[in-house]
Amino acid sequence: IPIRWKTGLFAQLKVLQLISVSHDDVRFTTTHLLDALRASPCLEHLELSSMYPAIDHSPSLPTIMYPGLRYIRLYDCHYGFAGTILRHIRAPSCSELYLRVFADDDGQDLPIFLNEDLRNFKELMRAGHLLIGSSEITLDGYGFGWSSCAEDVVHLSTFRVYVFSERPIPCISWVEEILQGDPGLSIRFDFDEGIAQEVLESIKSMRCATRLEIEHLWSVEWCLLALKVISEPPSTDPSSPPLPCLQELLLYGIEWTSQNVLDMVRSRFNPLLWEGIKRTPLTIKMPRGAFLSNGLPRPIFDLTTLVKIRETDGVECIQFVGSEELSGSLAITWDERKSAPAWG
Repeated sequence: IPIRWKTGLFAQLKVLQLISVSHDDVRFTTTHLLDALRASPCLEHLELSSMYPAIDHSPSLPTIMYPGLRYIRLYDCHYGFAGTILRHIRAPSCSELYLRVFADDDGQDLPIFLNEDLRNFKELMRAGHLLIGSSEITLDGYGFGWSSCAEDVVHLSTFRVYVFSERPIPCISWVEEILQGDPGLSIRFDFDEGIAQEVLESIKSMRCATRLEIEHLWSVEWCLLALKVISEPPSTDPSSPPLPCLQELLLYGIEWTSQNVLDMVRSRFNPLLWEGIKRTPLTIKMPRGAFLSNGLPRPIFDLTTLVKIRETDGVECIQFVGSEELSGSLAITWDERKSAPAWG
């Protein structure tokens, strides 16, 4: 039953925060919430966390216009509920969007949530990427995340979307469709329980991806699997290079070796994959230091193999990143004038 809010009761409400409200507790439904939102046209800040109402609204409910709504946060909600709310509101001034939702196990309706329920916020996310020139996808084995890189920059659109789902391929396609090939996308692998081969395969053809970060993968098998994303061509187009616009690779973790990286670059820059295509130079970054913060040893950089990696046609340079404090490791740089390693 719709609630008939007293006229003007919430007409000047600026901030609405609802936390941990469920249908079981108070017989709360999406109709009740949409009625409350419709009665609050001056909202500037909307935050809904851990909300589990019964979804009973009519698809034909009128759209709610929010000319001044700038901040939207839906946290730990089912994507069916989040989609219901976002589908019914228009917020042309929104500059901050934060979503953390969970999908059903089969993920059957995930494309509907992404392509229809979030349709009115695609421009915000595209703008957040274009204004800074970058954004980042995170794959951690539990779900999919996409965020702008402008959270510390005032007056720029920011967004962060995280979907708990074991089937993130629709999310990857969704980002690719929004960016339309614009460069600057960073992909970060940070999974500790593996990731499906088909998920990695779906990334290989992305032209918008220019940076790949391989975090702390605790298995040789997973690390090698991640490296295949940039070393083996897509199964759908075996004559094309994987991630053809990739410019930067960051390697962390402990389970890879210099030889693994050499095998990767030789496979990636196989001349047969780049026939008629200009090679995108690749910068490879590796962490300084002999040990991780938890005391585990990092991979030992074999100088001979590092030289072979750098000499591979297509490799722009090798850089060591991180703290410059001495920690028992030997610093090696490349002298471009002498075409030889320099010790430091």
